[in-house]
This record gives sequence, structure tokens and C-alpha cells, in this order.
Amino acid sequence: MRALGRLSALALLFALLGGGIGYLLLPERAPQAAGLPRVKVLGRFVDPRLEPRQLARVLARQYLREHLTVSAGERTLERTREGFGARVDLGLLTHLLEASRDPTSSLLRHHAALSRGPIELPLPVRLEGSVALPLLLQLKEEVDRPPRDARIDVDQRRVVPESVGVFMDVYGTLARLDDAVGQGRARVDAVLEHSSPQLTAAQLRDVDMSAVLGWFQTNYNANEDHRDRTYNLHLAASRINGHVWMPGAELDFNRLVGDRSEANGFRMATVISAGELIDGVGGGTCQVAGTLYAASFFAGMDILDRSPHTRPSGYIKMGLDATVVYPSINLRMRNNYPFPVVIHTRLGAGQARFELLGARATRSVTFIRKIMQRVDRFEEREVPDPNLPVGARVLTQRGIPGFHITRYRITREGDQAVRERWTDQYPPTTQIWHLGTGVGVTPTTRPDDHPEYTADSYLAVTQDAVTHDQQEVRRPGFCGEPGWLVRLGLTRDRPAVSGLPLAPAPAPAAAPRR
Repeated sequence: MRALGRLSALALLFALLGGGIGYLLLPERAPQAAGLPRVKVLGRFVDPRLEPRQLARVLARQYLREHLTVSAGERTLERTREGFGARVDLGLLTHLLEASRDPTSSLLRHHAALSRGPIELPLPVRLEGSVALPLLLQLKEEVDRPPRDARIDVDQRRVVPESVGVFMDVYGTLARLDDAVGQGRARVDAVLEHSSPQLTAAQLRDVDMSAVLGWFQTNYNANEDHRDRTYNLHLAASRINGHVWMPGAELDFNRLVGDRSEANGFRMATVISAGELIDGVGGGTCQVAGTLYAASFFAGMDILDRSPHTRPSGYIKMGLDATVVYPSINLRMRNNYPFPVVIHTRLGAGQARFELLGARATRSVTFIRKIMQRVDRFEEREVPDPNLPVGARVLTQRGIPGFHITRYRITREGDQAVRERWTDQYPPTTQIWHLGTGVGVTPTTRPDDHPEYTADSYLAVTQDAVTHDQQEVRRPGFCGEPGWLVRLGLTRDRPAVSGLPLAPAPAPAAAPRR
């Protein structure tokens, strides 16, 4: 990186110019009268018996094989110097060693004029950033942690202290590593930056959680086939459980939950991407976002940023879902109560219940949804699948028509009532069949286990401020009763799985109204 920057300017001048200028500047006094001076490289005496080229190789080999450690708090990264990308210029080192033994060289003339001690030769070494940088980036993934606000353990009724965030400056650490390589040091302290949390334990001593301001509950599949999605649900919920939402403060879902990556603890599970169900890291996080959004909706919180999914979700009512993608698509809301609000999450037995707790409940909130338009068609696609035997056919994604909806929120507080209105669009969901092309394979492709999607044409849900009960008014309309897709002629009369030697599937459960 800075191959020659560490060499003494005078040493380079007299070692490389080879005579002309040196003879003009130095007195004509040869050093051989006192014998050749001893030579050091990086503070170590070298063996004068070895020929310069051989000595250069020995010095380089010894230096590059020595270990160097980068320390970043409790984490360390240890490699040989060569493993970090250190490279020695053998040609230049050989030239310097030869000059240290040549009585006529400018190097020895300069040394004889200024010093009687040994000659200190620098080691011409550079650090290749293309080797060191990926190692430091890997260390950064292990070191970095965001600040954690103090929160409340609702079940234990205690305050959990805050923690300071730590971030590793990769390029600052790379510069320190570069210096250490040139100076022969064996240890480098990484450049760490610290960030303070927004909430401290001292601020949460007197938070009142005696009233439920709003709540919502969704169901999830807790069987073994969905264990990774269930794990992600619990992990994401734990990141917001006990969060204290101060008056006037903005809740930023992506900040609280963090990057949905394996480095942040998340697993691969089913996610929605461009209207299709695929495997992705962090699958299940959107259910946490949607359940939190619905609970906040019924608490009457200000909605700043919320996006619907690209297809209706089976676990939540259409219009109450919220999609999140780190860091581009977020869920942001503001606490418009004059007191702190605490988020309480409870997951178990296939149910996720989120509650917003505060000093007093004063609002009754009604959610109204109307389907204004249906797009009564969807594409149907067939995909060759080598994981299925020839002749097998599996429905891996059920088609769903598109919906344009209008939704309202009516918030009643005392003698006041506020009415808000939004519109959402859900494009049609492609129906996908997998067709077997494999020979002698064991089937591994799973069919879509979602029932037929149904949605009431009109839906009103009210949460009462006093009783906390949830009352619903439904008008099913054309798409609110099971079998409506068959009546519309959008599904074909064929089983979801065919051509496989499987036991008959149990009768599907009645589709919930959404």
C-alpha cells in the first residue's frame, strides 16, 4: 500500500543513486578502515555470512511467517503477516543488503559520515488491501452491534438496562494494520466507534403499564416443517418486546429488529418476493411487523410509513398487513399519547399476540375495509422440476385474484371522532405448478398448504376502550365464501398433487374469512 513510504529518505537517496550526488555531499573517507558496520533489519541483526540474495529470502520468509493479531474488543483475528497480505520486495531488499557491504556505496559513505553504530535498514514491505480487507470485513460482522435501548420485561416487571453500540471502522483499522506491517509490530488494535442508546434505564423507572391501549393476534404454523419461520418470528418479536415508545417518539421497525441476515441471527424461511413465495433469510418477520401494525392501528397511533404485501397474507386480514424489507421498506409510526407506551409480545402454541400497554385507555377504534374492485384473473405457470419424478404434478402456489380496497379508521375519544382513509392494491398472485422431470428421484417438492383465499367484501372490526373486546361485522359478498374461485372459473378441476404415490391428503380446513 505504501511500499516505500517507510524507508528513510536519506537511506533511499544514498542507496539508490549509487554514487554521483553522494560523492559531492560526503567527505572522502572510506569506511573500510574500521571494517564494515553490522546491519540490522527491523531492529534485528542479520547474519553477515549469507549472500545478500539468500539473506533477503531468509529475512522475508521469517518476517512473513510471524503471526499478527488484530484485536477488536473481545474478538481477535490472527493470521501470519503473509496471511494478512504482507508482501516483501525481495529485489529492493537485496539491493540494500548489497549496498551495506560495498565500501564504495553511497549508503556506507553516508553512514560513515553520520554514525559509528550499526546500519538500520528498513524492510521494503507493502500490504495488499485485496487480501486484508475481506478479513477485516469478516471481523466487522462479528464485532458490530447496534445500541440497545433500555426496555421493560413486562412479565417480570423490571427494567432491562441499555447497552452501548459498537461499530468497527474497517478502513481506519486497515491503515493501522498497514503501519504495523511496516514497523514489524505483532498486534493491532482495531478502530472502534461507540454509539449511545436513546433510552436509558433511569428514564424508565416510573412507566405505567396498567391499561391495554390496543392489541392484535395472528396465527402461525408451529409444526416441524415451519420451524425456521417460527424461529424467525420469535427472534424478531424479541427485538421489539418490552420496547418503550416515548411520547411523540417515532417507532422504526427496521432499526429495532435490525438486518434480517444470518449474521444477525435469522434463518432461511419462506418470504414473499414479487408476489411469489420463495426461500429467503428472515422469513416470518413480516408477520411480526403486521401484527405490531394492527395492534398500533387499534391503539390509534399515527401511521407514518406502511406498505401492503404484493399478495394477500393468510395470517392477517387484508388491509392490516405490513411488509418490511431491510433496509428499503420500513414500518414507521408515532406515539401520539402523552405518556410512554410499552410493547408486549407473546408467542406460543401457534399464536402471536401483541399488546400496547400504557397509563390509560381512552380510545375506541374501528377498522373498516371495503373491496372496491377485483381483478378476476391470474397467470398460471408450469415449472419443470428435477426433484419430482416424471409425470408428477404439484401445485406449489395457489393463484389469487387481485384486489383494490379502501380502508378506514374511525377513532373515538370522548366526544371526538376522527376518520382516516387509505387505499391499498394487491396485484393478482400467479398460480404455479411444478412438473416432474426427474428419473429415480425421491420427491422433495412440497405443495402449497394454504387453503383457498377468501375475503369479505365488507369488514368492520372495533376494539372497545373499556372492555378491550373485539367485535366484527362481515358481509361476505361474492369472494367471502369458500368455493368462490371455482364458481368464477379460475381454478381447474384437478388435484393439488398428482402422479405421486402418496397417501390421500386430509380434507382441507375451511378457509378463514379475511
